[in-house]
Amino acid sequence: MISAVKGMNDLFGRRAMRWGRMEEDIRRIVENANFTEFRTPILEEIALFKRGVGETTDVVQKEMYDFLDKKGRHVAMRPEGTASVVRAFIEHGIAMNEPMPFKLYYIGPFFRYERPQKGRYRQFHQLGIEIFGDETPQMDAEMIFTACRVLEHFKIDYEVHINSIGCKECRPAYREKLVEYFSSKKEHLCEDCQKRIDTNPLRLLDCKTCNPKAKYHDIPVMTDNLCGSCDTHFKQLKDALEIFHVNGIIDPFIVRGLDYYTRTAFEIVANTGGSQNAVAGGGRYDNLVSDIGGPDTPATGFAMGLERLFDLISEDFYTEPLISAGYALCDEAVDDLVHFAKHMSHHPVRFFADYKPKKFKKALQKADKAGAEFMFIIGEDEAKDKKILMKNLNTGEQKLFGQHEVILIVNELLNYESGKFSATKV
Repeated sequence: MISAVKGMNDLFGRRAMRWGRMEEDIRRIVENANFTEFRTPILEEIALFKRGVGETTDVVQKEMYDFLDKKGRHVAMRPEGTASVVRAFIEHGIAMNEPMPFKLYYIGPFFRYERPQKGRYRQFHQLGIEIFGDETPQMDAEMIFTACRVLEHFKIDYEVHINSIGCKECRPAYREKLVEYFSSKKEHLCEDCQKRIDTNPLRLLDCKTCNPKAKYHDIPVMTDNLCGSCDTHFKQLKDALEIFHVNGIIDPFIVRGLDYYTRTAFEIVANTGGSQNAVAGGGRYDNLVSDIGGPDTPATGFAMGLERLFDLISEDFYTEPLISAGYALCDEAVDDLVHFAKHMSHHPVRFFADYKPKKFKKALQKADKAGAEFMFIIGEDEAKDKKILMKNLNTGEQKLFGQHEVILIVNELLNYESGKFSATKV
């Protein structure tokens, strides 16, 4: 038997229904905040991620799915969304052709080769928010507030952790302080962090393996080493978050895993008590557009892991849609059922037809197995009189309608579903 590739999952049945409804709700929330959908291809040239994400990051060095295509071009399956969006922003001249700030969102699959665990897979899905052409800390705050609105919609308890990781002016001096501090402790660090001292010392702050921040309490922090401009930016960010009623907890060890971040960095963690509770994160990346070859364009954004989010949403947050099923009990009824199915397809109800003539008991068994709450029967008498029998499988109540009275039938179903939905919310 051929099985799914490890870390890449199938989705069907009730879980697929809940996932689809989750995406619908997310789209509505972010579109109401004036974000428009943006789609990029899954395959990109590997140079994009080396240049945008950073050659020294774990994503590029260890986790990307990359290969040579049939013409020998080195391509990669996108491990994150921002670099691809920036590439498209430059390629299509959006800075010249669209009003700024340009606010977009994307929902889709991404790929990283890492150990699969709960809420973290090799094919995973993200909501991404990106805003181009606005350098203000207030826009950072609005972006973080948008992430909070998504979580609040799904009734998820969370905390927002914020930090400033400085800019090109103040970060180099801080980087040297980290190198000096950790060089004397090198033998107590994990193998990856020993390399990071020379290649990417900021990543020492959030290492989950040797966890330096838990061992040492006098590690230099960026917020004590900000230049005047970054310090003002961070203070204004905190003020704006307060206006949005977002309680931002200052966490000097949030640095994010990608090289392109500047100034604002944040994570949102769900209060679940577990270790894998980060559900969203992002920050400002004012230099990335120019680093990839575009015009100087300030930008900010975040990504939210949808598998993590999905696992946090209560099972009963979405109710099962009402299902009704139609059955023909004789050959003469089949064409009538076809007509009925056609007319039902024009209305906002979930209905399916089974055209194989069968006994009533068999139809009842099939309707029950399919999870139908109503069944519609056309037998010999109904076919002759152009009638259809509607049976409520929960109460046993039966009603006879003319086959043309579809509007009355649909209203019955919608009223029943509305009453059932209201009852579950009491």
